[in-house]
This record gives sequence, structure tokens and C-alpha cells, in this order.
Amino acid sequence: MCYNWSMKKFNRSKHKNMGALPGELRQMAGDVDIRGATQEFNVFMTELAIDFHRQLLNGANKNEIRLVAPRKLFGHDVKLDYVASGSMGSVYRMQIGNHAFAFKINRNSSHGELSAMALQKRARNLANPVHIGAVFEFNERKYSWVVSDFIENDHINSFDKAMEKLYFAYITKGLSISDSHPGNFMGGKLIDTPTLSMRKNRVDDIAQLTRLELDIVKKMANCIKRDDMTCFEQLVNRSVSDNPSVIKYMFYAMLYAKPPVSATGHTNSFLEKLSRYERVMRSAWHQIGGRSAGYSAITKKIVSGNNK
Repeated sequence: MCYNWSMKKFNRSKHKNMGALPGELRQMAGDVDIRGATQEFNVFMTELAIDFHRQLLNGANKNEIRLVAPRKLFGHDVKLDYVASGSMGSVYRMQIGNHAFAFKINRNSSHGELSAMALQKRARNLANPVHIGAVFEFNERKYSWVVSDFIENDHINSFDKAMEKLYFAYITKGLSISDSHPGNFMGGKLIDTPTLSMRKNRVDDIAQLTRLELDIVKKMANCIKRDDMTCFEQLVNRSVSDNPSVIKYMFYAMLYAKPPVSATGHTNSFLEKLSRYERVMRSAWHQIGGRSAGYSAITKKIVSGNNK
């Protein structure tokens, strides 16, 4: 039996729908109320996900499973084409009418995409957001599926662009990812949202900043984006005397934010630009009492991967 977060047989007191129907599908639903349309969609998608797991249980190769829509959805034909399988789930391109979506079915009991939905607003420029998802039960185990926009990987420098977005999201929003593998990015965006997280209890924890300090940090990051060294130096010089906490935060954040970028063979021009701004920040860090020994120690931690 299937238990879906929007189905009556599931315990609604403990579970609820995650996300909402994309705008395109809400329009397709026409006069159907949003609650009824969402339930219809969830039941439809869960049937497909169960079919996937049934084939997998019967010995089918995950890369060869083909899904066929059981019926029309909101009066439109649905076509599904296999795209790829990763370590956690399999992805299909789902065409509904004239709109394409990515339909991911997790092959284990992990629900990482659903858990990461809370961070989507912070990462809206970095990550491809999950619109809606649900948990279902098959063969006495719980699995999940999610639906997001389907992104064509048609950007030559897609991964480089994503790394630059990640660098600035790290500094200004406290966001980090656990795996910066090129396969997790498409169209300049992160498509593997479970790798997204917030930094906590670290020397570069953004939660330690006041609103004023965070505003200064964002202005500094904007100076780096525009490659405006004069603006950056002015903000740094004022912060040395007025807001030394900003200098401490930026010093560590700029160091920790760079490894995912430099480890991927990113364009030399971006790394060279960062190195110029890092030199200015390092000088400011020394002015507020930072030691050279401390810089060497923190660099060794980053290289070794122990950046807590």
C-alpha cells in the first residue's frame, strides 16, 4: 500500500505536503481547487514512483527502467524520458503539455531534497528549487520523490558560473555544499540540493554578525563581484577601526569559500581576482591583531579538509 503525504490514508496529524504545485501546473488544473489538484498530482506521481520501485524489485537495471504515465494529468498527456541515475536516485524528464520538469525518485530511504527545501529561499540564485515532493511506502520501506524545473545544460561555462555563485553565497548567506562535483550542477545551478547546508558553530558562522555587520559584508562581496578595489579598501579600512568583527569574519570566510572553487580548475582570472582581495583582507586581519602563525594554521586546516 502507498502512503503519500497528501493522501487520506496517511496520518495527516504528523505529515503534510511539502512545497506546492508549479504555477504552470496550477494553470493546467483549471477550475479544480488547489487542494484537490495537489492531491491528484501527488497520487499520479506516487503511482509512477511505485512502478519504478516495483521494476527495480523485480531485477530491472536502474538505468533501463522506463516509466509510462497511467493516464492524462489535468487533461494533458504526460511523457517521461530517462535522464540519469546517481548514487541516491534516478531522474526523468517529465513533459506535461508544453512544460518540462525534472522528476527524481530516490532509491533509498533518504529524503534529503525535502529536508533541504527550507534553505531554498536563501539559495534561489544558486540552486534549482524543488517545487513539490512527497514520501510514499513500498515493500515496507519509505521512499520519496520530488519535482523541480528541468534544466538543459546548455551553458558552456555552467560549472564556473555556479562556483562563483557558491563563493558569494558562502560569504553573504552562510551557505555551503558538501559536494562540488560538476555532475551536481547544470545550467549554472546546483541540482543536488541535499548537499546544501548552513554553516554553524564555526569561526565563519554568519549568525555571529549583527545586521549592520552583515550589511557591510554584503557590500564587500558586491565590491568583489564588480571588481571595485577602491570600494573594497574603503569598507575594509573603516571596518578595521569601527567593525573589527567584520574583518575577522571576512578573513576566514574568504579562505574557506575558495577551496571548492580552486579545486575544480576554475578559470584563473577569477582566482587571480580573489587573491588580490584576499591580500587586502589579510593585511586588515593583521591590523586587528591577527597573527601570521594563525594564517598558516588555518590554511593547513583548509588543505587537510579540517575546516571547523
